[in-house]
Amino acid sequence: MQQQSTASTPSPPLEVFCSRQFLEWLHEQQISIAFTTYQTSRLCLIGVNSAGNLSGFERLFDRAMGLYATSERLYLSTKYQIWQIDNVLNPEQLYNGYDKLYIPRIGYTTGDLDIHDVPVNSSGKVIFVSS
Repeated sequence: MQQQSTASTPSPPLEVFCSRQFLEWLHEQQISIAFTTYQTSRLCLIGVNSAGNLSGFERLFDRAMGLYATSERLYLSTKYQIWQIDNVLNPEQLYNGYDKLYIPRIGYTTGDLDIHDVPVNSSGKVIFVSS
């Protein structure tokens, strides 16, 4: 029996391009956009950096799917968990020129439930929809 290599090839670097008015719109609205792609297991963040340029970040989470966001917190469903990811910066504090630094703080183990949506109800409880 031959042993096969389990080494994976590194994924290509994230390249971010946008339409003509998108960067200006993000800047005017003072927002960033977060989205997931379960096909490549990524949480992606797109925004404007301190130099006024488009900036993108990606982080790997196994089967990243459902996403709920507030200004200071993200909830992310993955293959076996729901993650609470918190901004750890104080107002006016910067990290490498950015005003948010999100760190996973709490992981709720759910098992493989195919969680698509993770809203938070009015009392602050995380609820989810699975299929």
